[in-house]
Amino acid sequence: MKTFTMDEASLKYFGEFLAEFQKESDRGAALVGAALLDTRLERLLISHMLPGKVTNDLVLGGNAPLGTFSSRINVCLSLGLITSAERHDINLVRSIRNEFAHREHGLTFEDERIAGLCSSLTSRRPPEMVADRGYPPRQRFNDAVTFNALQLWYRPEHAAALKAKERTWPY
Repeated sequence: MKTFTMDEASLKYFGEFLAEFQKESDRGAALVGAALLDTRLERLLISHMLPGKVTNDLVLGGNAPLGTFSSRINVCLSLGLITSAERHDINLVRSIRNEFAHREHGLTFEDERIAGLCSSLTSRRPPEMVADRGYPPRQRFNDAVTFNALQLWYRPEHAAALKAKERTWPY
């Protein structure tokens, strides 16, 4: 499988995102982190589908059938564009985002419900690193967003051979 190296524009964009992401409040991190992953899935779907108005109408906009984070996660899995493990983590990020989005104030990553959701996110840190310093919920969330975004960054290019194409069918 071909490997892709982040181009300068992507590196700059992702670096700027990470710098802002690390400074966000807990609520801001939940919303912005989920938005990054949602955008990655949107890009993946659009790149996989036939180009044009029909695809845009399906994927873009809040009223589009595939315009929600949840629908994008599920369709990407059903099309084989993401793995079950990626779906698991991205869905947890979505749930955490929803918790923050639907509470008016006072919620942090230390909240029992949020911390519980974060503890279910896949850890990509070496066990000794987690054992030595612990793994706070916010850090686990930040890592899940970062690692999943990086995994999805060039997924459209990796999946290019699977891109939908208009076909003629026998009668």
